[in-house]
Formats: sequence, structure tokens, C-alpha cells
Amino acid sequence: MRTGLRLAVILLVLISGFLYSAGARDVDATAPRGVTMAIYDSGFALVTELRQVTLSSGENRILFKGLPAELLPSSVSFSPVTRSSGLDIVEQQFVYDLANTRALFDRYRGEEIEVQTSAGLWKGKVLSAPEDRGPFQDDSPLAIQRADGTTSLFPDIQAIEKVSFLNSSTLAFLEPSLIWQVNAERDGPQNLRLNYSSGGLEWHAAYEMLLNEDGSHADLMGRVGIANNSGVTFKNARIKLVTTERGALLSGLESRPITKKAPDQRMIQRYAYGSDKPTVESAVLGETVMADYSLARPVTLEHGTLKHVQHCYAESVPVKKFFTYDGVKFDTFQQQRRNDWNYGTEYHTVVEAHLEFNNTERYGLGVDLPAGDFRLYRKRDDGSVDLVGEDRLQSTKNEEKGYVLLGAARGISGERERTGYSEVTPLHEYEESFEIRLSNDSEEEAEIRVIEHMYRWDTFEIVKADGQYELTGPNTIEFRPVLKPGGRRSLHYTVKYSW
Repeated sequence: MRTGLRLAVILLVLISGFLYSAGARDVDATAPRGVTMAIYDSGFALVTELRQVTLSSGENRILFKGLPAELLPSSVSFSPVTRSSGLDIVEQQFVYDLANTRALFDRYRGEEIEVQTSAGLWKGKVLSAPEDRGPFQDDSPLAIQRADGTTSLFPDIQAIEKVSFLNSSTLAFLEPSLIWQVNAERDGPQNLRLNYSSGGLEWHAAYEMLLNEDGSHADLMGRVGIANNSGVTFKNARIKLVTTERGALLSGLESRPITKKAPDQRMIQRYAYGSDKPTVESAVLGETVMADYSLARPVTLEHGTLKHVQHCYAESVPVKKFFTYDGVKFDTFQQQRRNDWNYGTEYHTVVEAHLEFNNTERYGLGVDLPAGDFRLYRKRDDGSVDLVGEDRLQSTKNEEKGYVLLGAARGISGERERTGYSEVTPLHEYEESFEIRLSNDSEEEAEIRVIEHMYRWDTFEIVKADGQYELTGPNTIEFRPVLKPGGRRSLHYTVKYSW
């Protein structure tokens, strides 16, 4: 057991009272109410809560309790509910003795304490504070001066069984507390909004879809899991969930083992259906907000719990099965030079099966859906269910279509071959031609969405194509041939880049 944990038990014997400061009136702020929270997917939250204090004109010392242990003191601010508060914050201090017992001993320097060990009881004045320096360094000892002038040292902090602090005028902060030294222009109650940032709060989304027997409709339920390890309970909080570029990257790192390599190594890039860029390049290490989602009702978040809140539920949503062939495969160490003749010439043969659904109010949805883990089940004739697969649902806005990957399609495959490459104008214009070959050896007719990415440069022109296509993104085109069982089809196109 480390020192902080042991002293957390010892401090329960202390008597609370404000730190002494002459001339200031002590005021306790009310408990928080009207709590609103913006919880970020990168592990922290911005909190706003209403508090009331009754002040006297002049100098006051305000104590705020009911705060998280993970509060970031430098983030604290306030805004008056009325136009002018007449309140000037002179000093601010965030204290929590169970997290920083050394600070408490420092406040007790020169004061009397009693130290209990298995060898006996010692009483004396604190000379130096103990400090647990970790498993590979010697601890700083507790030193006390006894009544006869001798000094007792306690180098083994773990051997201390109990410490009693005898001066009741020194405050022990057994819960996170914020102290303001303020000047007030007038007497009376003040309502204010306290704003701060806190760590220890995380969220993730998860979805379950249950297909009916013929796979034409499904029930969809979405939940948001919120973990609160901040050190305090938030009651009846209005919650907004925020996704960021950094959070998207961290989520991607956790879900793809290959990306756990050293940061300087190149990583295989894959396009998610509907995405304009490879997954690895779709985010940067920043906190730029991508989207936010408000929960429909207030939620109480108890400390130390993981609570799941229903975000959406819809029955009998029409679903459609389709197939995609996104054949390009980048070499693990490719540097993505736009004039590298070999860039993007590797391919794979896997055709993937997907489900598509409309996120509309007409089908009982119509709310923005954050990206999250997705599990697909199929109902049997006897009412039991089978797990079909797991995927990650991409962020899907209201009135957009959602796509879920089912896995590799059985009996359907593709090939992608570059058939031409030329420098029309060296260092300025290049032409590149491709052939895509599709085979359907399954027993069902298949619409195959062939996705081609113009990854060399943003300025391009499709100068020739032998099939209908549409531009589905800034740098993406899509063919949609339909193959009957046993069918074969080849597609050809030529693209010209200029820079």
C-alpha cells in the first residue's frame, strides 16, 4: 500500500474548519444545481453548474464543495447570472488532502501530532513532511520534535499505522474543495455559473441491430456508455457528447492492432465506405470538434460507475444489402509521392458485403448517430438469435444513410490492374488507366459498388470510362454494375492529373 492510500484512512480523524485568515468572512457556496456537461471523446469534460453564495460587502472567503478530484484548477472561471455581479476574485486555491497529504503536513509544520506505529506512540511538533517518492527511490521521512527537544524520524512511511492531528484550527480538506478570496461590492445573495474542466470522464457509443428472418427489416438500438471516474457524482446533468479529431484517432488506434506500431512507421491505409480519405489519415492529434450530440433527458452520473443511456431505438427499419469493391491497397512503407509511378498499383480481391439503412424520422430514427461499436444479430424462426458480425458504425447524421460492414462476400471477388501510365507533360500532367474485373459465383444477383479513389492529386479529370459512374466525394468515383449469378464484368477508365 502506498503512502497516499494509507494516509487517506488516517485523515478521517481530522476536524474541519476554514484556514485562518483575518478580516475575511467565511461563506459556504450552495450545492451545485442546473449542471450541464460537454463530455469529450478524448477523456475530459467541460462542466457548468449554478451556485449561490450570500456575501457581505468587502472581503469574503468562499468555499465550494462537491467538485471532482480531477478538476483542472487553471480552467476555473465564473459568469454571473445577472449582468453584473460586483464580484472580484483576488485569489483561488484548489485543495484535496487525500490526493496531496504532503501539503497537509506542510500546513501543520510547528503543530503537534501523534504518530502511532507497532512500536508505540510518539507525540511532537512536525519538522518535515513525509513524501512517497515511488518504488525505486527512498521515501522522505516524517520528522517530529518531541517535548524533551529530541527528534524522532519515521523513514518507513508504510510502518505508520495512524496519525492524529491535534490542532483543530487547521483545516483538513477530505473532499475536493475550491477556495476563493473575493471582494464584493454589496451585501446579499449572488447567483453565479461556475465553469471548469475535469478529467476522468469518458464516453463511447454502441449499437445493436436485429435482422428479421428474411433480412429485409431490422430493429436498431443505440446506447451511450459514460464512465465517471472524476471523484464526484453529477446529479441530473444535461449532457452533450463531443467527438473530436483526436478522439477519432485514438478510437482508430484501439480498434486496429496494426496501428499500435511506433509512430514513425508507415501504416496500411484503408477507406471506410463513404469516406474520402484513408482511415489512418482521417484525423490529427488535435481537439478540433467534429460533432456533438445532446442526450434527450438529464442523467445522474455516480462516481466510479459506467452507465449506459439509450440514445435511439427503432423497430422494423428497412435495410438493404449491397456489395463494395474498393480494390486499391497501399504498400506499408509507401511515401505517397504523387509522381511515383508505382503508387497505388497493388490490389486485393475481397468484395465486402454491407447493410444500408436510412436514418430518418419516418423509420423511427432521425437523430444524429455518433460513431460507435456495432453488433448485428439475425433472428431465427424459433425466436433465438445468432451473432452475424461486429463492425464500427461511422458517424451518421439525421437524414443520412448508415452503412454497416458485414464482412467478406461469399462467391464474389474482384481484381484491379493498372493498364497504362504516361507523363503527358513531365512534372505537370499524368494519365493513368485501370481495369477492374468482377466475378459473381454466388447464387444471388449482386449490385457491386466499385469505388475508385483519385489519390494522386485533387485536380483530376476522368477522360475515358466504359461504364456509368458518379462522383461520390471530392476525390472518389463509384461504378454500380449489377451481376447476375455466374456473371462476369470488366470496367475501364482513364484519369488525367495535373499540378
